[in-house]
Amino acid sequence: MPALALISRDSRLYQQVSATLEGTGWSVEWLAPDAASEGPLSHDVLLVDGLDPEVRAWSAPRGKPTLMIVDEALPDGLEHVADDVVFRPAQRAELTARLARLLARSPLESLRRTYAKTFASMALGIVVIDPDMKMVFANPPSFEIVGHRKETVSSDDIGQVLSPDDLPRIREALANGQYPRGMDLEMVRRDGARITCSCSFTPLIGAEDHTVVSFEDVTDQRETERELLKTMEFLESLIDASVDAIVATDMEQRIVLFNPSAEMISGRHVTDATGGAKLEDLLGRSSAELVMERLLATAHGGLGRLEPTMLDLIDVYGEHIPVQLSASLIYERGEPSAIVLIFADLRDRIRVEERLAEAQKKLAFSEKQGVLAELAGTAAHELNQPLTSMMAYAELLQRQSDPDSAAAKAAEVLMREAERMADIVRKIGKITRYETTSYVGHQKIFDLDRAAEAQGDRGGKS
Repeated sequence: MPALALISRDSRLYQQVSATLEGTGWSVEWLAPDAASEGPLSHDVLLVDGLDPEVRAWSAPRGKPTLMIVDEALPDGLEHVADDVVFRPAQRAELTARLARLLARSPLESLRRTYAKTFASMALGIVVIDPDMKMVFANPPSFEIVGHRKETVSSDDIGQVLSPDDLPRIREALANGQYPRGMDLEMVRRDGARITCSCSFTPLIGAEDHTVVSFEDVTDQRETERELLKTMEFLESLIDASVDAIVATDMEQRIVLFNPSAEMISGRHVTDATGGAKLEDLLGRSSAELVMERLLATAHGGLGRLEPTMLDLIDVYGEHIPVQLSASLIYERGEPSAIVLIFADLRDRIRVEERLAEAQKKLAFSEKQGVLAELAGTAAHELNQPLTSMMAYAELLQRQSDPDSAAAKAAEVLMREAERMADIVRKIGKITRYETTSYVGHQKIFDLDRAAEAQGDRGGKS
């Protein structure tokens, strides 16, 4: 026996309907709008009072065949509420005929009326397909997205909206009870342009063997995403290829990025560094606090920036490595959200500087030795002439004086001292390096014998 639910607050209407349908095989239940809203209605058809404002505001369950009883015409704005109307006073034959028509009508027809207004106002393309993948409903945006006019598309030509190439895998998914969400499908517009649409599938409530397909054109969005991905991949490659260590932390100083150079310098693996390590693990607590303090000040490169600063990085073995650190705050929506730090390993630079300083020192010493050798050679040359004359005159004086005389003795002393001086001049001529010896206290004096011996040694070796 088919069941009818009368949704009304008018008891007289209930009595009239009950009397009209008596003996037709229909069972009639009278429900107030509030009572009808409390739970699901199992009735086959709903009869609603079109004269009751409260009933007009009441929403009938989707997919439930609905008949509205009115006086003369269906009130404006209620077309989506009822599938059919009957006029008061309802005649037995007319009422039973309309009820029978609604009872026999597929639930999809009622659903089409219920959903049509909602789907039409949506910006998304909405298509309803049956189990055979035939299109039974499509809203205007669905045709606009693919560049068609509704009148140019047959009622069941789903290939005009969804790409036929994708239909087999969609059919297979739906047959297995799978309803993809956010699936990107390629569609070909009427003008031949290929577009990318994000599609979602869901069963139609009240007709679960039918499927609602919603889609939107995301071609520009996907292109933007691809360009953004390329940019991100390029930046990642730059970060990975950097010879300097690049580290990023959140505002709690937890490490979130750790490039290969940072791994090499610190001896930490990226998974360990980004697995809970903090900035103080790299710099020590005091240096980490100093970095944050300067980043938030304006005197060290500007607010949110830290000019190159010499610090020690602590590697995984606890060794202190001299580095040059620069840092910047990253802002998101005007608020600091992350910190980027760049570490330059100074160990090679320091070694080069030390070697350069040593080379400069050796060069200066070598230059000093060269000057000394030139000076010694010049001095020996200049002293040899007067010394030779002195020795000649001393010898002449010896020959002309009585051996026992004071003059002879003086000439002997003069000759001996001249020979001693000549030996000193010979040593001066051999000087090529600067040698010193201790004198009184911490005083140093030139060691002529060692300087001359060094030349002799080198001469012997050559």
